[in-house]
Amino acid sequence: MKKKIIIPLIALLLGVSSFVKDDGDDFELIKNLEIFHTLMRDIRILYVDETSSGELIKTAMDEMLKHLDPYTVYYPESLVEDVMFINTGEYAGIGADLEKYNGVYQVVEISEASPADKAGILIGDKIIRINGNEIKDKSIDEISLLIKGEPGTSLNLTYLRDNVEQNVSVKRAMIKEKNIPYFGKIADKTGYINLSGFTENCSKELKTAFLKLKNDEKIDKLVIDLRYNPGGLLIEAVNIVNLFVDKGESIVEMKGRVEQWNKVFRAENNPVDTKIPIVVLVNGRSASASEIVSGALQDLDRAVILGEKTFGKGLVQTTKDLTYNSKLKITTAKYYIPSGRCIQKLDYSHKDSQGNATQISESQFKTFKTKNGRPVKDAGGIMPDINADVDSVAEITANLIAENIIFDYATLFRLKHDKISSPEEFEVTDADMEDFKKFAGSKLFEYQTSSDGLIKELNNLLKAEYGSSEISLEVQKIQEEIKKQKQKKFSEFYSQIKTALATEIISRYYYQEGVIRYTLKHDSFLEKAKSVLNDQNLYKKVLSDR
Repeated sequence: MKKKIIIPLIALLLGVSSFVKDDGDDFELIKNLEIFHTLMRDIRILYVDETSSGELIKTAMDEMLKHLDPYTVYYPESLVEDVMFINTGEYAGIGADLEKYNGVYQVVEISEASPADKAGILIGDKIIRINGNEIKDKSIDEISLLIKGEPGTSLNLTYLRDNVEQNVSVKRAMIKEKNIPYFGKIADKTGYINLSGFTENCSKELKTAFLKLKNDEKIDKLVIDLRYNPGGLLIEAVNIVNLFVDKGESIVEMKGRVEQWNKVFRAENNPVDTKIPIVVLVNGRSASASEIVSGALQDLDRAVILGEKTFGKGLVQTTKDLTYNSKLKITTAKYYIPSGRCIQKLDYSHKDSQGNATQISESQFKTFKTKNGRPVKDAGGIMPDINADVDSVAEITANLIAENIIFDYATLFRLKHDKISSPEEFEVTDADMEDFKKFAGSKLFEYQTSSDGLIKELNNLLKAEYGSSEISLEVQKIQEEIKKQKQKKFSEFYSQIKTALATEIISRYYYQEGVIRYTLKHDSFLEKAKSVLNDQNLYKKVLSDR
């Protein structure tokens, strides 16, 4: 039995050695694989209860890969479709996203014109059975496997709407997530493109959107919004930068252990516009391919980057086929943008005593130069040329969102109103806010703050040390005063709560595009971007200031 394992292993090592130099670890690898084999054999034979070898080994593999980094992932055959979705943005399903709240799975998002949408499913519907089977005790992965399937096949959903049980048959289809949920003219001669992903052909979609704005709307200024964009295919990021820089320009370089895979990606096509002023919006959740686009345009002095420091993911993943139709997504390289900097934030090869990846300090940041000689740093993310801080979410607003109070009110609102005005015109009225306040009731003020925890600890400590009811009464007075102050927060953050409520309501009628169209009216980042584009002296100064 051992020979059957060792011989293929030696062949594997010989194959790998053609790419990677021998590091003297071959014997340790063979030894520990033999130990692992005997360990599994004895567990199967001797363990007191029945075990599943497949489940145990899958757990061991997952934990091993977690030790490397969060981006190196094993996909068994049953989850290979997830890899296709990462690359293409396509999957076979019904176009409805579910989340579990209070033990019940609710529909939280519907794709426009999807099978779920056409079948009349609404956000807020509570799914209780799929094909007649109860789902409350199933994991979200198990439910995903039940919903996905061959296009053209049907599944039956049983759901609760306003506490009334209903049934519907939904026919699966190929669902394509939009890379560009919205683009349009946002001011005089100013175009806006929201890019939410980097799946196949997103560069062609962005090119089409840009040319439509340029030819039909006669724009001469552009905002590209990469906020909340987690990234995707590197080649699509390269192609997007290529639209706005000269052919032959170096955009990004990959460097890893396997020298044959190292590569410099250049602009290989003729650009569509190398002159139009561009502002790129980023925030802390702009990552990976978003950072290649924003970082390359910054290094080439082709766009002003505005917003918050980006996430800091400078690692490249490659998907490899494994046996039995499984796949491995593995980190194979780091990427370096034109100035020569890598903006990877965390070092997974050097971990602290708790096993967490380490992060270089600000004092260790290195300075690089853009094409125009501007200083930029490898700061564990792309530092914007112009900072724009987002308004912080108040604790009362965060609680109303986290506890689904805003979500549930929007669900009831949708049942009472068949339609609303356009996203640009819709506003939650003061009467709606008063109705919402009644709906929320005491839940409006029941959220916990850091001071609540401290007061509770203090009360317990005082009781233990002094046992005095008088002291407890004083603490209760403080708690009552805190409750009164919380009640004032509704008025203090009235506008913020109103906007959050309007956003949730609009999603029920106009989908993701409608939410974007509404939020653009309240977007401080966008207002700053427009002011920069309207001041060409400022724009040019930012890109040339040394």
